[in-house]
Amino acid sequence: MVIDRRSFLSTSLTLAGGVMWPFPIQAAFDDPSKATRDQDQLFAAARKDKDGGYCAALFSLTGDVRSVPLPARGHDVAVRPGSQEVVVFARRPGRFGVCFCANKKKAPLTFFAKPGRHFYGHGVFSTDGRLLYTTEQAYETGQGVIGVWDATNEYKWVGEFSTHGIGPHDLALLDDGVTLVVANGGIQTHPESGRQILNLAEMEPSLVYINVQTGDLIEKAVLPKSLHQLSIRHLSLAKDNRVVFGCQYKGSARDTQRLIGLHDRGGEIRLVPGPETVLAGLKNYIGSVDVDRSGEIVAASSPRGNMITFWSAIDGRYMGKRELNDGCGVARGREKNSFLLTSGVGIVSAFHSFKKPLVQLQDRQNLAWDNHAVFVR
Repeated sequence: MVIDRRSFLSTSLTLAGGVMWPFPIQAAFDDPSKATRDQDQLFAAARKDKDGGYCAALFSLTGDVRSVPLPARGHDVAVRPGSQEVVVFARRPGRFGVCFCANKKKAPLTFFAKPGRHFYGHGVFSTDGRLLYTTEQAYETGQGVIGVWDATNEYKWVGEFSTHGIGPHDLALLDDGVTLVVANGGIQTHPESGRQILNLAEMEPSLVYINVQTGDLIEKAVLPKSLHQLSIRHLSLAKDNRVVFGCQYKGSARDTQRLIGLHDRGGEIRLVPGPETVLAGLKNYIGSVDVDRSGEIVAASSPRGNMITFWSAIDGRYMGKRELNDGCGVARGREKNSFLLTSGVGIVSAFHSFKKPLVQLQDRQNLAWDNHAVFVR
């Protein structure tokens, strides 16, 4: 039975969950030391718990290291460099961020978007971990902004700059530590209207590169006008700072669009092809993307299509898929070609080989993982 994420999260949770292993189970028997090394991996994600409340969790392969309550539904998590501190963000159009770490003696810290702003659910830290950059909307004007927060001073707001577009969603900092790439989804909303799209006919999705030291626009790549309803939503960095991104199509459900794209600085956006049956099965919706430790393999989820797809970050080639009911969260593992996968129906699994099925252990119950998961260490 297929269960829709939104309807599921609004009902009681009754399905069992699982803990994942980022390698085939047999490896634990063949090499016990490898099992010990892999079990100390740490991940983070937002979720809905068995009591119906929302929380964020730092967790290992054997269970929670720490979980903290959230005021409302969370979305993505940013990891502060050089620490086990993470920040979880409210789901659009929420306004809170919650910082916490594995150290249970340190109380969680909650901060809020400034008046007239709301978060889009994503953020990234500066290379030195001193500043946090968040995607936000100035909802009275509809323009996208990047909020800047001082992580060394209880996440006090210290400034903002334009994303040179509407509806900034995901973002990443390039290896130079100065260039920020932002996915402007092109969608305008307002808190009074919830998640209703207010500019469907005038959407303009784009990828923008911004200097975080000055706020200046470095480069902007825009989709063709014929694809103006193909919202660029989530992204990850592959080898040599190639941007890999996933889209959500807001046009007719009868259309089948390419949803995975590649972009290199100075070039054109390239939407990669795939088998027609796979593209149709994605149901015009990519929920999350990440690139493995090698920077060469992309995992892209479609919770509406109940599948995780895999693509080459080198040439865009389709590599395969795995079925996962309402699977959305994808996070790189410690090893090459390994991913942690989470589901809105409580399942946590792992992918490690194109020759093997997903690995799942059924020892967690009544959890509904939200859209994203991240590797912490």
